[in-house]
Amino acid sequence: MDINELQGLLQAGYSGRQLAALFTDKMDALLRGIFSSTNVYSNLCLIAIGGYGRGELAPYSDIDIMLFARDKAASEKATEFLYKLWDMHLTVGHSFRTPADCITEARKDIKTRTSLLEHRFISGDMALYRYFMDQVYPEIASRDSRRFASEKLQEVELRHRKISDTVFMLEPNIKEGRGGLRDVHTIVWLASIKLRIRQFDELMKILTPKDFAYLKKAFDFLLKVRFCLHLLSGRRNDLLSFEYHERIADLLTFNASQRFLASERFMRYFYLKTSIIDDILSRFLESVTLPRKAFAEQEEGRIVSFFSGKKKITDDFSLSRNRIIASDEAFKRAPEKIFEAFYSMSKTGKRFSPKLREEIKKNLFRINRRTRKSPRTVEFFMAIMRGDRAYETLREMHRSRVLGRFIPEFGALSFLVVYEPYHRYTVDEHTMRAIKQLEDLRNTRYKNLEHLSAVYSRIGQKEVLILSLLFHDIGKRGIVKSYRYGAGGGPHEEVGYTELKGIVERFNLSVELRGRIEFLVKNHLLMSSVAFTMETEDPEVIAQFADDIGERESLDALYLLTYADMASVSPDFWTDWKAYLLRDLYETTARYLDGLMDGSGKGWEKILDASYLTQKEKEGIKHFLSLMPKRYIISSTPERIYEDYRLSLDVVEKGFALRVEEDVSGAAEITIGAWDKPGLFSRAVGVLSSLMMDICRARVYTGTNGMVIDKIQVSNWQTLVWEGFLSVLQDKLKDAVCGAETPAQYEVVLQKIKDSQGYVHAKTEVYGRFGPFIEIDNETSSESSLLEFFARDRLGLLFDVTSLIHEKDIDIISARINTESGIAHDIFSIQQNGKKVEGVTIHELLLLLWERLTERG
Repeated sequence: MDINELQGLLQAGYSGRQLAALFTDKMDALLRGIFSSTNVYSNLCLIAIGGYGRGELAPYSDIDIMLFARDKAASEKATEFLYKLWDMHLTVGHSFRTPADCITEARKDIKTRTSLLEHRFISGDMALYRYFMDQVYPEIASRDSRRFASEKLQEVELRHRKISDTVFMLEPNIKEGRGGLRDVHTIVWLASIKLRIRQFDELMKILTPKDFAYLKKAFDFLLKVRFCLHLLSGRRNDLLSFEYHERIADLLTFNASQRFLASERFMRYFYLKTSIIDDILSRFLESVTLPRKAFAEQEEGRIVSFFSGKKKITDDFSLSRNRIIASDEAFKRAPEKIFEAFYSMSKTGKRFSPKLREEIKKNLFRINRRTRKSPRTVEFFMAIMRGDRAYETLREMHRSRVLGRFIPEFGALSFLVVYEPYHRYTVDEHTMRAIKQLEDLRNTRYKNLEHLSAVYSRIGQKEVLILSLLFHDIGKRGIVKSYRYGAGGGPHEEVGYTELKGIVERFNLSVELRGRIEFLVKNHLLMSSVAFTMETEDPEVIAQFADDIGERESLDALYLLTYADMASVSPDFWTDWKAYLLRDLYETTARYLDGLMDGSGKGWEKILDASYLTQKEKEGIKHFLSLMPKRYIISSTPERIYEDYRLSLDVVEKGFALRVEEDVSGAAEITIGAWDKPGLFSRAVGVLSSLMMDICRARVYTGTNGMVIDKIQVSNWQTLVWEGFLSVLQDKLKDAVCGAETPAQYEVVLQKIKDSQGYVHAKTEVYGRFGPFIEIDNETSSESSLLEFFARDRLGLLFDVTSLIHEKDIDIISARINTESGIAHDIFSIQQNGKKVEGVTIHELLLLLWERLTERG
């Protein structure tokens, strides 16, 4: 089958299950013909197992078969059949088993047991197959069913934890991910043990008609998507990566709308279906963990009969058997009772009973304009925000669609796909995770989060942060189609700030509370922008940022909000390096706001007037500081200034000095001291690149006496260092910065490395969606031009760029190097003759950089 044939079948109205059945039937016919030609019909039968047994073949699915015989004597016939398959270049997963083998192996291995449960006769001795069904299958299906169910429950938990703990991944695994095909299979497997159900269609006996209809449609859609994915990728593939979104949307005839791309509409529909599967599985798993009598009663709808021993929470809500239940009259009184139910959840940390969950769903329509403005409703909601379980409760409110009904501005974010660099979740899922990241700071066990945890403990009204995170991305619902570099729907923080006003008015919040939330939503990207793209050594930058923040309390809140926002972008987006940059900005700004620095750097001289320094050292340090630029003084701690002063003495004596400081994360800061010369920084970068170092930040300080102190952070120091490495590094750097080597030599070294290692570009799934981008900004800084670019990362990229800048007689003042998902996002502060880069030079530099980044990158 090819794409054209698939397209024809889809246009003819084939469902996902019909496509799978068609492909399965073709394989059955092929194997049946080969089996019959082998003339082995007696004492042997051919049985499909696993996915093939379920009849769910996609074009590149595994084909698993079992050759079943009464004894080992039939093994020669089985081998003859297999040789014929191999001669035809058919790859199948095969096993030869006797009745004893089936029972023994099923008891030992849960995967074998599962695959045998979903078997199907293809060809061979029918009497032998009946023996399998009458004597062997019952042993497999019934024996030790409690252990099997327990192992399956553990399997689900481990799979979700490993593959994805949410439905709302932007690149989901449609088979193993949460809400995927495997979750449907799990329902059938558990039902086969608990209720003797073998086929998917038999689930209609235990699910409500509505649930079964929803599950059937969702299952069918996923099978259809998997079929498309296999044919488009030309291999067995269950990862719905970005490159296939648009092509599958086209195959399934999703069209673009005014607000959404066709691919975004396809993915929103995908999330709708997978969330249905996830919801039905969750409720089903909850039911199978109850005692068998309770399980049967629940399936028949008799929920109340097994609740006893109530413990009162409020007048209408109680705890029974560790679940929250409601009085019969609760929801007849007022829709505000829905929020009282969630308040009970927040207060106790317990889950709703199945009946209460259904009652809330039935009453969703009652959450209207009046309910949203009701003081009682807002009171319950704010009590949840002030409690210790805000994330847990908000997650359940969102899952049950209560949150979206109560705050329509947030409801519009449900299933929302916005193609932004590095993001791995839908907007609503990202928001929920951000709130969890914040709450987890309360009792963090991670050493690298202790500083953030300490700041969090000082926050008085934590509901301000929770609400700010809940609303921080509501502006994205107004984005037309998708973000693109250099394009998009405008700054979502500005749109969100505008929409926020309506929400806080409905909540009737105090002026102070409203102002703090509005500030955080409007400025939630400010701190990351300053920390990662601007020169925080520049006194003007710190002064402006501090002026924008206004007070220490706002700085604390924005610091925490920025962390939570970034840590929820993707599992690996928050790094030690980002933490360092953000904390560096936080502490520098805190010192400014606390009056320990005035932007001139003079405050540091007072701090350095310490008792442990000799008079000679004090005078030496003051002289050293008088030679260094202000931004060096602003950005350096007293301890670091003292260390650099000592290093400067070695430069005066020897012409070169080196210091390497490794941190606990395995990264290191390399400080180079030397006398200035053209291209010095580029030469140093060349040496480090030739040694395979991953440079992530660089700061270049040049004193008025011509002494240069370069500080370069590398992230992979620990993985590269070996005995004697430091000595090699020192020799190479000394030769480079003191003139013994030329930049051309590093070009040769880098090329040799690429050739010898078969070098390929770094993983670039994000780069494939966003092209290169270069910009020179002469507005942000009063002293320097800011050069910023995005490009595909590669070995030696930084050396190429810095060499080119040097060739144009431009000085690099500092550099911020960042690499994520194969994209290099670098920012350089540059000057020419001590001033901003101007006129023709800007144009020439941009053209040369574009050529370098696109042709060689």
